[in-house]
Amino acid sequence: MISTIATEEAYEDGHTLFYEGDIGDRLFIVVSGEVRILQKNKDGSDKHLATLKENSVLGELSLFDAETRTATARCSSQCTFLVIERNDMEQLAHEYPAIAFGFIKVLISRMRDMVLEKSQE
Repeated sequence: MISTIATEEAYEDGHTLFYEGDIGDRLFIVVSGEVRILQKNKDGSDKHLATLKENSVLGELSLFDAETRTATARCSSQCTFLVIERNDMEQLAHEYPAIAFGFIKVLISRMRDMVLEKSQE
């Protein structure tokens, strides 16, 4: 089902998919390669939050709200993605609610990881 609405895109090492503060309207599924997720510190330097690899999803928050990106995503190797536009995903989620539920599970897992990380600081 997702393959019917996704397009494949490839990028070189160092390419920035999106910047913290950008308006988001696309979700990325990593087919191959690695993506670093970065967030600005108060001093303007980049803080490494995560490295995402094959089968990871990024940019999913932008499919559920129209807010700005919370982090920057940069390829740390040559990468290939399946890319899904917000409008296409909304239509698919209406037709197949299990897909929307799957993304909710991803979001909850990430929130749980953040809470656990904060409690260990």
